[in-house]
Amino acid sequence: MSESLVWLCVKNNNAFLVKRGKKNSRCGAVQFSKESGNLLNVNSFKYSGLANKKTIDIDHSLNLNLKAPKKSNAPAKNVATIPLKKCAKTSTKVVKSQGCNKFYRADLTAAATGRYAKLYRDSQVKKGLVKPARAKFGRNTRA
Repeated sequence: MSESLVWLCVKNNNAFLVKRGKKNSRCGAVQFSKESGNLLNVNSFKYSGLANKKTIDIDHSLNLNLKAPKKSNAPAKNVATIPLKKCAKTSTKVVKSQGCNKFYRADLTAAATGRYAKLYRDSQVKKGLVKPARAKFGRNTRA
């Protein structure tokens, strides 16, 4: 099936959809998606891991997952995994060269590098190597 047809079937109802909002006329105004292959967790065609044949995903164990479009009928062999265990500078180069080159998905370069930076920082905080980011407080609040 074509990507656009899959998106028309999946965009309003799927198991990964998370709708947020109060019970009023704007219910579900903000929609998120928890599917793999969705870098920003936003329910849109550009970032969808279900509708697109080529997707990029960086999981919490710092692995770069690329979907192979030729193996779409074999889900077990569909995803190629590249570990990103090195320093942040070389891993960012790997993310840009492997997944975000002009032949794969060049439009996801900023989203992929941003997600890697956040997950790398989070892993460093969990290991105790870096202090966590300070919470920002609004106007007239003291802590």
